[in-house]
Amino acid sequence: MTIDSGEVIALVGVGILLTALYLQSESFVAPLIRGVAFQSLLLGVLLGWLAWTDRSVDLAVVAGLVVVIRAAIIPYVLTRQIRAFRWKVRELHAAHRVTGHALGAVAVTVIAWIVFEETLAPLFPSAAGALPFVLLVQGLLMLATRQNTLVQVIGYLEEENAIVYAAALFARGFPLFVEVVVFLDVLGVTLVGIILSIQRDVTGTPESAHPEELTG
Repeated sequence: MTIDSGEVIALVGVGILLTALYLQSESFVAPLIRGVAFQSLLLGVLLGWLAWTDRSVDLAVVAGLVVVIRAAIIPYVLTRQIRAFRWKVRELHAAHRVTGHALGAVAVTVIAWIVFEETLAPLFPSAAGALPFVLLVQGLLMLATRQNTLVQVIGYLEEENAIVYAAALFARGFPLFVEVVVFLDVLGVTLVGIILSIQRDVTGTPESAHPEELTG
């Protein structure tokens, strides 16, 4: 049985989009870290599939970088920052914003998809072309609406995933593709280190008014 490459790309892309919606609806930091790690892993799987179908060593290298750095190293570093807390930490004062974040994420997804189809679709004819654009907008939404520093770092990682995702679909033959991804990964690790060294007290314990949410 022949596997349709377009179907694989679309299926993994939908999975990446679903992780983005999950990140918007979650306020506990630990599940957010696991969520962005899984999103990065899915991106690595997509890049690995494209590397296999295109017989591209460059894409294979990028897939390995994404899995090692974004799905393993950075989530590990972020997780270490919350191990000192007794409870699964969450954004402060986030109890009443979770529903709004989730509904806003769905609305932004629909609007971003329509904008892409009306403006950029002729330039990027791929069936899954709208997904990186929607992911980019979701990352911007997280950066704009979240106050927790660790969560904003996760939003930045989602932005990077969106950029690499778009490049993999539309510019994987670009001569500097690998170099750009390496630069983004180094920049991401550097920013995480700087942010965490400057502001370590970035999380809080769950609000006492919502003890039922302690389980995540």
